[in-house]
Amino acid sequence: MKYCQPLYSQLFQEMASCGGAVPFCRFMELALYHPTHGYYMSQKPRIGREGDFVTAPELTSIFGELLTLQCVEIWEQLGCPDRFTVVEMGGGTGRLALDILQTARRFPAFLASLAYVLVEASHDFRARQQCLLAENGIGSDLITWQTTLPEEVAAGVIMGNEFLDALPVHWVEMTQDGLREVGVTQGGAGGVEMVLLEPVPPLSADYFASIGIHLEPGYRTEVGLAAAAWMEEAGRVLQRGVVLIVDYGYLAAEYYAPWRTMGTLVGHRGHERMDDPSGYFGEMDLTAHVDFTAMARAGQRAGLSILGYTTQSWFLMGLGILERLEQVTRNKTHEDASLLREAVMRLLMPHEMGERFKVLAMGRGMKEGGLSGFRLNDQRQRI
Repeated sequence: MKYCQPLYSQLFQEMASCGGAVPFCRFMELALYHPTHGYYMSQKPRIGREGDFVTAPELTSIFGELLTLQCVEIWEQLGCPDRFTVVEMGGGTGRLALDILQTARRFPAFLASLAYVLVEASHDFRARQQCLLAENGIGSDLITWQTTLPEEVAAGVIMGNEFLDALPVHWVEMTQDGLREVGVTQGGAGGVEMVLLEPVPPLSADYFASIGIHLEPGYRTEVGLAAAAWMEEAGRVLQRGVVLIVDYGYLAAEYYAPWRTMGTLVGHRGHERMDDPSGYFGEMDLTAHVDFTAMARAGQRAGLSILGYTTQSWFLMGLGILERLEQVTRNKTHEDASLLREAVMRLLMPHEMGERFKVLAMGRGMKEGGLSGFRLNDQRQRI
């Protein structure tokens, strides 16, 4: 196991002040978001071939083009407001923002109304985003940066692509004595080990009973309370428009299925899956799948309506990805066309991202059934 020494020192100081152990959600928060040494905050390659994982915008610009079309459609359904805000959460390298803003140039009236906000807590990612966008002629007249959600979005889209899966989760285990929270304490040889703690607010001992899920003793899984809290906040911020979530995950019945006894929490390092989430503290990505049932309920608590739920594959096909692929490859060399088809197939194929990733749209002031991304296979009745 590898530790960043300053991060390791802070972790053990917090353990001492908390009676010897901290909940895993705090461990994950420090590992990913410590202001200086957290995985997402330090200066290192994380996304792409040289990093630890790949996201859809890094595979092909077609992904961002199609999200732009969905945003244009939302703008039109809202009556083409003079100001339309697109908020992107955790923009990574800035690739998605670049693709959306470049595609928006094809729609002059939409572009004239567009205000793009990148919510980015990482100074390193922000610098990378600013560099990429400036190199491609995107200036401050089109995009601004914030570290938190705007206080209000009068009309627009709040978008999270692989954002919620990286928020800290409560790691829990059902025991003969009820629900316990996994904590982290000091182990041998200067490492750490896991212990079971009594759940403390905001996690409740009856959480699973309250959502109608029964877990057998020995079942270990995650509860994404931070993701649900963000979804509620986004719902309060948005006055008219859509909250659009693209991420890997399941509905609750699938997430907490009897056979998924060890949950979904993993690390990623050098494009390899790391099953021990306590290893490489601060040096690897930590992620858990999204419970889309919990996200929908959180959005409803904030007054949002479910506008659509489907797989990424059906969503992108509803927006015309196959037709767009055919257009783009017409004037490419055989080799370039083959590479582009391969990238698109990664977005669509069930064993790649097509079925593992889901898309949830929730909104206010929108007509139901009006989003093209869900026109081919809307599964919202399953939520």
